[in-house]
Amino acid sequence: MIDMSMERIRAVIDRACQDGKCYAAIEKSGDDTVDAAVAQSIDGMGYKVAINPQEILISWS
Repeated sequence: MIDMSMERIRAVIDRACQDGKCYAAIEKSGDDTVDAAVAQSIDGMGYKVAINPQEILISWS
């Protein structure tokens, strides 16, 4: 089971920022409803979000 918690997502974003990146990707859960809810939550945090077949992509500037 993939950890889709906001704590994990925030850690992935923070790690990408520390590495000097302006994007991050997390694996999809396999459940379209969960993936859409996660993407909506991330979008609500002010990030740009896109869902591709394998990942949820997160970007910022």
